[in-house]
Amino acid sequence: MSGLSLGPDFADWCETHLVHSVDRWAGKPVVFEEWQREFFNEALRIKDRSTLEPVWRSVALIVPRKNGKTLSLAALAVYHLLTDMGQPEILLAAASDKQAGRLFDACVSFFRRNPDLDDMVQRREYIGEIVNVDTGGKIIRLPSSGETLDGFNPSLAICDELHAWNTPTRRRVWTSLTTGGAARAHTQVVTITTAGDASTRETGILGRLIDRNEQAGDVEHPHGGLTVSRNTEAATLVFNYSAPTADPADTAAMKLANPASWVTDEFLARQAVNPELSTAEVLQLHGCVWASGIDAWIDTANWETCREPFDIPDGAAVHVGVDVGIRRDSTAVAVAWQHDDRTYLRATVWSAVEGVPAHVFTPGGRVDLGVIEDHIRHLHRRFAVQSVWFDPRFFVRSSEILADDGLPMVELEQSSASMADAYQGFYEATLNGTVRHPGDPVLTAHVANTAAEKTDRGWKVRKMRQSGRIDATVACVMALHGATQSSGVWVGW
Repeated sequence: MSGLSLGPDFADWCETHLVHSVDRWAGKPVVFEEWQREFFNEALRIKDRSTLEPVWRSVALIVPRKNGKTLSLAALAVYHLLTDMGQPEILLAAASDKQAGRLFDACVSFFRRNPDLDDMVQRREYIGEIVNVDTGGKIIRLPSSGETLDGFNPSLAICDELHAWNTPTRRRVWTSLTTGGAARAHTQVVTITTAGDASTRETGILGRLIDRNEQAGDVEHPHGGLTVSRNTEAATLVFNYSAPTADPADTAAMKLANPASWVTDEFLARQAVNPELSTAEVLQLHGCVWASGIDAWIDTANWETCREPFDIPDGAAVHVGVDVGIRRDSTAVAVAWQHDDRTYLRATVWSAVEGVPAHVFTPGGRVDLGVIEDHIRHLHRRFAVQSVWFDPRFFVRSSEILADDGLPMVELEQSSASMADAYQGFYEATLNGTVRHPGDPVLTAHVANTAAEKTDRGWKVRKMRQSGRIDATVACVMALHGATQSSGVWVGW
């Protein structure tokens, strides 16, 4: 790996030219701490001095709040604008216009604090641009509504709070940035972000970036709260700070994820008892732990212990669960197979909404029930299907057709006592480990998005967030119930 790096020059330049504008540091020069220098020394490695081509095309720093994230990103943008040769174009992209505005404002404040730097640029704050008057280079605040990079030619893209890039628009921008969609040959993408919540780990951009880089790259653990992964083939570098604890009151472990000297044990202890934050929120925001939300029905750790690779053999006796959503929704079909005192679950999900966790996207805004019927017939040909459990809402006509084809269809209404038993059975099976799943990220995302509260009538299940989906959870609940119970209204054989 090249030993050349712009990191030391960047740190020295910031200390010489940039001044803090907020809090107790106002008026003082920007001096990076050792952990920041280590990160930027690695992130800003170059292949040679003549082209300044970066070793790492995509760089991510996952670090909790209050560790200087916005300041570091703004400093990097200003440095590139004023020192890059040619005509640099630096894009500031975030999940929301408000977040991008904060980052842009931090850039502006550096110029306001240094008249010499300010004379070098023209600030067009009303349109979100800062222009280097000598080179024509620009810092550009990218609107969150922008779907592509059409019209842009970035040399550096700075992405803020990547964990929240969950909309189709933000996903398209990220894809364009990281797959060579930009016109320049050597665009670098740098993101600094906190962690997300557990419901987005498997299918969100940030979760996939972390996990795939650690799976495919060289992994280093400098200490218990930091994992560094280097994927030289993909030219991707990830510094992932994460507290090795599920207890926010464990300040020693939480501190491992907060490298900044100003984030003290006392501060972390106050956050741990903050009545306005749930345990999961404290872990996520101040420990970069991908924690389940306070209302999560199945804890992420419990679900993970149920992971096991498996194949269901052809001809096996199985039970099927179907949860149907038609317009602008998702539909899931789950299969449950009992073997050696355990029940093995798989699910297939179709979605009429782009960008949500699903195996198949069906354009046109509507799931074709004919496709679902054909899939169940395929299961019937491959396995010995003992029962197909379904909620009659949206699926009555299909159930009659399938019953005529010889499938054993069983009605199970969502509001019934039997369904309450089914939810309880699924909950207990995940706790005691008698259910198994293959680690499918779509199924895991649906389970992570499932919230529930216990009532006198049993579990009341709902979505953790409306933009998420839980259809695979419900289908698995019904399939598991079919494998372990015999209640329901039989439509036919």
